Amino acid sequence: MTSREPKPSDEPQRQQPEATKSGTRMGFFAVPVELVGAVLLIGMGVRFITVSNQPDVVGYVLFVVAAVLVIDAIRRLRRITTGKEKY
Repeated sequence: MTSREPKPSDEPQRQQPEATKSGTRMGFFAVPVELVGAVLLIGMGVRFITVSNQPDVVGYVLFVVAAVLVIDAIRRLRRITTGKEKY
């Protein structure tokens, strides 16, 4: 048996720190966008519930989506303040 010497090409390449950042990450700027979106969804949900000939289910779905956006905004703020996510 012969021992195989590792070649330089066998070692994993290290990426530059800038290369690991995603261009689609919004960081802190996603928080106000999510909050404005939640306000718009709540307004649309109220509209669907108050108008008699509109389906109420759509309004309730919009409320749920708005709640998900608010929860995600809170999660983002907590991650940013604890330093787990850079902005």
